[in-house]
Amino acid sequence: MRTLLGTVLLLLTLTACGARSDTGAAPGSTGPETPTTTSSSSVPPVAPPPSHTVGRPTQGIAPGDDVIAESQVDARSLPEGYPRSLTRSLDGKTLILQAEEGGCRRVSARVGEQTPQQVVVLIAVSAGKKGQMCPDYIREITVPLALTEPLGTRTVVLRQG
Repeated sequence: MRTLLGTVLLLLTLTACGARSDTGAAPGSTGPETPTTTSSSSVPPVAPPPSHTVGRPTQGIAPGDDVIAESQVDARSLPEGYPRSLTRSLDGKTLILQAEEGGCRRVSARVGEQTPQQVVVLIAVSAGKKGQMCPDYIREITVPLALTEPLGTRTVVLRQG
């Protein structure tokens, strides 16, 4: 009798486990959901709220910004590790330097000389003092740089400063 009862329990357990593994149901659910028919008097399902972006994104190029071609940027005099990624506003009157800073590292930039041929951007990167403890994080920042005239075809010269 004991053997028969054990066998029945084993078969029930295996049957239940086998049925659950094939359903694709989430853990804790009773099985696959089946569509139900609704009458015209029922409430329609609620649509998710629309998604929209507020402000600038924290990574990548912001909508409405235009990447400046590498051939239009001269960064030869910048030391290794300095930011070189630039975009411009659609009207061309603002350059946006994209950089990473964190811990004790800070990045700043300003517009230098502006001529009909080029715009000089001076970039400064500061680090913590030797032996200073710095938090371990990195964040992407954008530094807007206002120009007196739209960039157009002028070359952007990046320099340490």
